[in-house]
Amino acid sequence: MSAGAPLGDVSDTARWVAYFRALESERPDALFRDPFARKLAGERGRAIAETLPKGPLSWSIAVRTRVFDELILDAVRDGARIVLNLAAGLDARPYRLALPAEIRWIEADLPGMIRFKNEALSGDPPTCTVERIALDVADFNARQGVFATVSRTGKRVLVVTEGLLVYLDAKEVGSLSDDLHRHLPNAQWLLENISPEILARQRRLWGKRLKVAHAEHKFAPPEGLAFFRPHGWAPHSTRSLLDEGRRLGREMPLAWLMRVASVLAPQRHERFRQAVVHAVMTRMDRDDRMDGAR
Repeated sequence: MSAGAPLGDVSDTARWVAYFRALESERPDALFRDPFARKLAGERGRAIAETLPKGPLSWSIAVRTRVFDELILDAVRDGARIVLNLAAGLDARPYRLALPAEIRWIEADLPGMIRFKNEALSGDPPTCTVERIALDVADFNARQGVFATVSRTGKRVLVVTEGLLVYLDAKEVGSLSDDLHRHLPNAQWLLENISPEILARQRRLWGKRLKVAHAEHKFAPPEGLAFFRPHGWAPHSTRSLLDEGRRLGREMPLAWLMRVASVLAPQRHERFRQAVVHAVMTRMDRDDRMDGAR
């Protein structure tokens, strides 16, 4: 790994993120405890994190992880019995969250990531049933069978795409949205959406390094969550990363100054509040979709 190209491929981004989860877990005031994160990140994850600009990751990954934890547990309490985690990376939630034993947790990711995770966690018991499937989520044909198999269970499903969508383009996200809507009639979908302004910042920080690894950040629809409406999905609940950081005591640097500035420019502040949103999406029927298009 040279200093100029710390990321070898898109799977290395999972090691990068896992290292920040490890750092958060080791804080005395940690928002969550992930005892597997440092092992999964490994030396490579540490080296990547220390080579690339840190940017907002030290606080935003902590907040996102905690918020996704909460929303997943809420969905399970509300009746979801299958969690379909697409591009699961090095997520260890079925090992560290207090999930009911009857939950079926299905992880889909690239073959190399699946092999690594199976080996790394082979001696650790999960709290529920865990299955792993080697799958490139962006492969239209390959994912059809996986979604159809999950659909045949007839159980309520929570689809999780934590950190995935930004690596796809708008056409790919639209296609994935259509497939999830078509195959999973009993599903909710937990996702993260970012604005074009945040995408531009991420590209300035990491764009060249990510491009070398064929892991460019791409998806940031100008219309926000309204992008998903023509594909059959509408927000059931949303959480602003900025608001959640304040609630959890893990805010971005100088957040107080932005609140002062918001008095002078409230519309600009509101756009920033919605710049990174974590959302639970629900399926819409055809009439709802048509009404939204009018």
